[in-house]
Amino acid sequence: MLAEWVGTTRRPVLPAWLLRVCDRAAHGWMDGFAGDLDMSQRAATVRYHLGRGRLAREAGRYEDGAAEARLAIAANAGNPWSYSLLGQCLLRQHQPDLVEARRALERACALDPSNGYFVRLLLEVLDAQGDRAGREDALAWAWWNGAPVERWLPDGPRIPSRETRPDAEQPAPAPAWEPTAARLTHGAVA
Repeated sequence: MLAEWVGTTRRPVLPAWLLRVCDRAAHGWMDGFAGDLDMSQRAATVRYHLGRGRLAREAGRYEDGAAEARLAIAANAGNPWSYSLLGQCLLRQHQPDLVEARRALERACALDPSNGYFVRLLLEVLDAQGDRAGREDALAWAWWNGAPVERWLPDGPRIPSRETRPDAEQPAPAPAWEPTAARLTHGAVA
């Protein structure tokens, strides 16, 4: 049977989807591969700068650590660990930049809202600024997003009493607070 088919000029009819897959495989397979290479190159760049930044932080060279964290952010702005490192270095340098440290750690919390480590670092900055209301808001926001903050909020966030709520029958809504960086990414002006 195979010998008969090879000797004929008829070709088998292939489904259109299979022809498209074969065409893509023949002509465009390198495009997808190049995108994967770019992504892995960016990830390697982020790891490199984060490693150098952590070493600088551990050695007490906080300005160098902040510079490395900024390079990691430039390589991939979606990595919360880069913002965390930047916030730590800005907080601990000789002349602390609390405003920028807070902004960086809020961005880290916005990118990974359930990470208790980022929340703890943000609380350090808020305590250094003396912002008690901001601390309560950050803890409530972290609680509602699933971060393990039981250490600071063993009974959960403070809910307004029935007398102060206009709708006494309804439970209090989740806090509307978001880190400044999260509001910026959603288009709102901080």
